[in-house]
Amino acid sequence: MNRERHVARAGIGIGPSLCLAAGLSLGAAMAPSNALAQWQPERPIEFVIQTSPGGGSDIYTRLWLGIIEKYELSPVPLTPVNMPGGAGAVALTYLYGQDGDPHYLTPTLNSIVTTPLQQKLPVMYTSEDLTPVAMMTTDPFLLWVNPEKYKTWEEFHAACKENRLTATGTGARQEDEIQIGLIQEAAGCEPFRYVPQSGGGVVASNVAGGHSDFNVNQPAEALPHFPDKLIPLVVFAKDRHPASPDTPTHWELEIGTENDNEYAKLLDLETGLHQVRGLIGPPNMPEDAKAWYDELFKKVFDSAEWQEFMKTNGMLGTYKGSDGYKEFLVTFEDNHVRMMRDVFGWELRDDLRERTGG
Repeated sequence: MNRERHVARAGIGIGPSLCLAAGLSLGAAMAPSNALAQWQPERPIEFVIQTSPGGGSDIYTRLWLGIIEKYELSPVPLTPVNMPGGAGAVALTYLYGQDGDPHYLTPTLNSIVTTPLQQKLPVMYTSEDLTPVAMMTTDPFLLWVNPEKYKTWEEFHAACKENRLTATGTGARQEDEIQIGLIQEAAGCEPFRYVPQSGGGVVASNVAGGHSDFNVNQPAEALPHFPDKLIPLVVFAKDRHPASPDTPTHWELEIGTENDNEYAKLLDLETGLHQVRGLIGPPNMPEDAKAWYDELFKKVFDSAEWQEFMKTNGMLGTYKGSDGYKEFLVTFEDNHVRMMRDVFGWELRDDLRERTGG
């Protein structure tokens, strides 16, 4: 199940018709560049969206397309196509079938890693079997509780070491359950009871209503219940989150810092398993096409609309081009194998290729 996020829409029309609202012009910086790579798309670009209309990836994609159309950054039309199913398996299999054709892109969720590791798809490692195009943002996890139960990490930690607490999250064997399992291992808690839900908003309401003890979530999903029914105790990153500057990091609290910081690194935003948003293409995408998309999406990333959207939703802007995103994904995939198979004992696909250092 893909993670569906509660997100605020900002600055531009993002409905199915891609109607464009007024916004701040970036002037010459957003104008089409003559310095773009020689390659140019020759027909409409199809954006294959892993979720249904209205889901998180659908909202992000239509915002990106709206920005591209508003500033006339593409010489061809952009076509969003929703292709949900199998926690991203349907979209990934379809994208794989467009070998070498740079007119297809898929916006990413962490399911581009977790699904191929568990299902026998033609894609096994996205970093190798598809083409990373651009990384646009990371969604940091914070640990949220109802303040009627716990007010500090120390109170929560004392409780979890003595009792089996109930956690809730989006989907099964996806990023929420993985992060919650990491917390259990890093903090020496009794095994958590994990209850999967259909989306981040439902997860937040479940904890706010006292039905579960805690969850890990992004700020945007918890804000409707903050601060009366939900408060953050920890942010899993090296630096405090600008949306919650009074919340300590797991490094400050020394969560997972034993054994050469192994678990602390896996919990961390930069080196761990947080939600990542970007775009991927089919296998064997030409180098000049990757260069064209790199310049295109860097302009989208720098736009006032995307910057405001990230700020409103508590995301952290992290742009990487094709090579940087691929390098990131290799480590990201290896970390997932390490935790899912070697620590949690989950069964992965039986034909999984072993990688040196993985």
